[in-house]
Amino acid sequence: MYKFQTAQREIEIGGVKVGGQPGKRRTMLVGSLFYPRHSVVLDPRKGELDRAKLNERLDSYLNTIERCGCPSGLMLYAESCESARAYLEAVCDKVPGPLFADSGSAEVRLSFLRSAQEMGVLDRVVYNTINAGLSEEETQALRECPPVNAVVLAFNPRGDDVKGRIYMLESGDDLIPQGLVPAAEELGIRNLLIDTAVTSPDLSAGSALRSILVAKAKWGIPTGCALHNAVECLRLDGLEDPKEARRSVDASAVAISIMSGADYVVYGPLEYAKRTMPVASFTDKMMEQAARDL
Repeated sequence: MYKFQTAQREIEIGGVKVGGQPGKRRTMLVGSLFYPRHSVVLDPRKGELDRAKLNERLDSYLNTIERCGCPSGLMLYAESCESARAYLEAVCDKVPGPLFADSGSAEVRLSFLRSAQEMGVLDRVVYNTINAGLSEEETQALRECPPVNAVVLAFNPRGDDVKGRIYMLESGDDLIPQGLVPAAEELGIRNLLIDTAVTSPDLSAGSALRSILVAKAKWGIPTGCALHNAVECLRLDGLEDPKEARRSVDASAVAISIMSGADYVVYGPLEYAKRTMPVASFTDKMMEQAARDL
C-alpha cells in the first residue's frame, strides 16, 4: 500500500465526498444512464422516456447503493439540448449525488449547465470533459459561465503512455497552448476530477492505471478512470461463456482501478451496479485495512 506525500484534495459534489489518500475514503462509482440504445429511452432527440422502466432501474440502483454503501454518481448522456433538460428533470429529485453532463456535442454539454442553473442544481452537475479538443467557442462559453465541477480528460492523441497523459495535463504536450489542468483552473472551475483516459487494451489502457498514481502525486486532484472501456474491447468469443467471462472481467476492472489508487471509477451502464458495487465495497474494505497504519 502507499501514501502520497502531496496533500490530497477532498471535494464534495452533490453531497458525495471524493478524493484523499488511498484507503481513507470510499471510492465513488459512476454509472451511465440514457446512453445510446438504452432501453429506457424512447426518443433520444426529444428525451422521451419509458418512465415505468426507468423508475424500476433507478429503484434497483438505489437499493444496491443502500446495501453496499457506495458513494455514487450518474453519467447522463444526451443527444440534444431538449433531451439534456428532460434527463436532468427525470433524475435530479430521484437520485442523490453528482450528475455528469456527457454528450458528443459541445452545445448539448453547455445546455446541461444552463438547465442545471435554472433548476438550482448546478452544484451537482459535473462537466464532462475539459479535453484537448475543446474549441475556442466552447472555451469562451465556459469562461463566461464556468461549471462548478468538471472532469479533465488526459487523452493525448500523440502518446498513450503515462508521459503522454501527464504532459497533456501539465503542459499540453505542444498540441494545445497550455496544460489541461491549468486551463481548467483558469476557467474558474472550483472542483476538478482527472480522468486518465482508458481506451483499449491495444492502446496501452494499463498505463492509465499508473497515470492515476502519477496525477495524484503531482496535483493531489481526485483521479479515476473508466477501465470498463478496455473490457468492452476484449475479444472473448473463444470462451465457453463469453458473456459471463465479460461480466467477471468487468467487475474485476473495478477492483483493479481501486487498488491502483482511483478516487472514482466509471463502471458502465447503471444496470451493472448490482455486480460492480459489491466488488467495490469489498475492495474498499481491503484497502482501508491495508492502509490503516499508514
